[in-house]
Formats: sequence, C-alpha cells, structure tokens
Amino acid sequence: MKFNCEIDNIKTLKKGMKITLAINDKQTLEVMKNIYNFMDKPITVDLLIDEEKQIERMKQITPEQRKKIYGLLKDIATYTGDNKENIKEATKSSFIRATEYEDFSLSNCSKDLAGDYIEFLIRLCFEAGIPLKENPAEGLDNIESYLRICLEQKKCCVCGREGEEHHVDTIGMGRDRTKVDDSENRKMCLCREHHTEYHKIGRKNFEKKYYVYGVIYNN
Repeated sequence: MKFNCEIDNIKTLKKGMKITLAINDKQTLEVMKNIYNFMDKPITVDLLIDEEKQIERMKQITPEQRKKIYGLLKDIATYTGDNKENIKEATKSSFIRATEYEDFSLSNCSKDLAGDYIEFLIRLCFEAGIPLKENPAEGLDNIESYLRICLEQKKCCVCGREGEEHHVDTIGMGRDRTKVDDSENRKMCLCREHHTEYHKIGRKNFEKKYYVYGVIYNN
C-alpha cells in the first residue's frame, strides 16, 4: 500500500524512534481500510521525501507560532470587547504599515514573518497594558528579542505584568547602581512575584522553569 503523507512528529525513544504521519482527508478512508491488516505485524516503510517541498515547508509558519498568534489576538479581543477576526485584520494592517511586508495569510506565511508579527502583537499588548493569559515567552523562536522588548517596556518576561530590571550579573554589595556602568551586565525584567521566586529557587532553576535568561540591554 502506498499513500502520500507528511511527517507530523518525530520522538526519540530509548530504543529507536517513533514517527507520526499526517494523512490528508482524501486518503484517510483508503488507508483505514488496509491499515488494520498490519496491526502488530512488522512492516517495511519507504520514505520518499520531496526535498524542495520539505525545505519550503520548513520555512513556513509553524503550528506553535499560529497558536501563539491566535492566543494573543484572543487576549486583545477579550480586553477590547471586539471580536477576534476584526482584531486580526486591524493588527495585520497596522503590522504591514509598520514593516516592509505585504499582505499575508496565517495559513502559509513565512516563519520569519510570523515571528515578527508575534513580536509586534506582544509589543502592542505591553504598550496598551493588555493582560496576557499565557506566558508570553512560550512558543517564541527569537526569545532574545522578546527579552529586550520586556526590558524596554518594563514588563515581566514571565507573565507580562509591570516589572523592573533584575541584574543577572550582580553589581556587588555596597556599590551605588546609579554610578556603576552596567552596560555589559546581563539583565531581565521581572515583576515582584517572579523576582522573589528567582532568588528563592536560584538562577538555573528559574531559567529552566520559564525558559528565560538575562540579556545585555542598554536603555
């Protein structure tokens, strides 16, 4: 039996690996008619991959990015009382005017464009004081750029609430921070709650838990 499919997920196991395949609707019934004949039986699979198509697909928006975008649009819609579709069209238009991008679709736009649009939406939420339901850092490819936005907007990089600079590279006890050049010191922006947690569990555990870290930032 031969059928076209896409590799949906790959997971490394202790012994071997697990590959999940995605089959389109047109072939699902045909595959279902035959697949049960091979349950619990060894089979040989030939993976014939269209290299050019696969490379092009890897450049496109990821499911994680798409989920992140719609989550942010929902947060804006909840805050403003407008519906999500209106918010999407309005923010897309503003994003296009602010950048060199042309009109795009969230179904097949580029991965880079999606990343820039996510940063645009996060900055918009921070500037407008829109509360975010999920950790803003989750699902981001360019986490360093996001961490700098948080420092610029004085928003906690974990929850998006009002925050203040936290020095990852300590300046030292007894030194006047207003007179110390900290331009080469790593920093992150944290709210009081997450600042307290940082000191309670330590840098390594905090970074591992929230996937954030200090960056060099000069305001």
